[in-house]
Amino acid sequence: MRKHIVIGILMVVLLAQSMFVGNASAATVFTDINGHWAKSSIQELASIGIVKGNAKQLFYPNSPISRGEAIAMMNRVYEYVYGPIAKPARKPNIDYRYHPRWEIEQLLTNMSAQLQIERGITGDYDPGDRMLYYLYLSSQGQLIKKPEKQNQDWWLSASALQQPMSREEASVILFHMLTPQIYRSANIRPQDAASFFTSYYEWKQDSYYRDTYSPYATAIRGFNLFASQSAFQPEKALTRAEYAVVMKRLLDYYKTQALLQFEAKGNPQQKVATTFLRAANLAFETKNQAKLLKFYTPAALTSMGKLQRVPAIEELVNVSVKSDDTDARKLWLTAEYKYGLNGSYQVEYRLDPDPTSTYGRKIAAVGAVQK
Repeated sequence: MRKHIVIGILMVVLLAQSMFVGNASAATVFTDINGHWAKSSIQELASIGIVKGNAKQLFYPNSPISRGEAIAMMNRVYEYVYGPIAKPARKPNIDYRYHPRWEIEQLLTNMSAQLQIERGITGDYDPGDRMLYYLYLSSQGQLIKKPEKQNQDWWLSASALQQPMSREEASVILFHMLTPQIYRSANIRPQDAASFFTSYYEWKQDSYYRDTYSPYATAIRGFNLFASQSAFQPEKALTRAEYAVVMKRLLDYYKTQALLQFEAKGNPQQKVATTFLRAANLAFETKNQAKLLKFYTPAALTSMGKLQRVPAIEELVNVSVKSDDTDARKLWLTAEYKYGLNGSYQVEYRLDPDPTSTYGRKIAAVGAVQK
């Protein structure tokens, strides 16, 4: 019975891949961006489903980007490169009437999981929660700064999410999106992460720009997402075209980092391998047909179906990486999974080079480790 199910899934996935490749190769055509300075960035993002227009094929490049749109687009950029790495959870602080809230909720769990991978521990600092809270403060006309007393009943309304996003707000959401990279470059202990990021909320970090005391734009300056020089224009609303260019730069950064970390040795390689495996396990566990062939070859999918226990993302506790003995381009991941109170099991995955993957490799072989 299991064999028939796996074969059925594989056939559907192969069909989905052919449909996906066909759609991806034909870029979405917008009728209102001809001659626009951001046309190439908009078209590239549209071709992979990150930006969307409407039924009239209009993008409205010079209209402001809304807060909700900006967050959802950021999640699409992240997931295009890394894939979902955590299951979404309902966030009571987001207005249930805001239709795309599920994309925001998915981003929040991705952000939390990514920082946890980087730190190696579960901590008391949640970048997604803090991002929304400081966006809430801004929507209330307050400084994006730690208040003397936090409102425990804060709530980000649908109306607030539909309002235009300022450049300072954009710097805030990108600051939180890039907390794993900022944490890594700061070279601090995992237990010091919360106090380190709180120093930004208290505005104890310096600002490079002459027109804002807010430190968030300075914190992300090294990622070259904005072309600002000495002035940042924090109160100016971002247009959809301007934000598309920022997202294109973020996309390029993520794509480069995913490849470089896998080529590196030691800690960076182990971190990206864990991210990769979380995404791969989640795609298989949820039967995400659009994602499965991003991570597995058809042969590996068949092998996954033969495992006595399907690896679950919540059970993954450790990943080790080593090069193949005969071909250094190939990597072996040994993953340890927990189940029950004291049970554990291990699965080995062989990753082969694959230029069609944003990680630069796919799972080509799978097998349970016998203890």
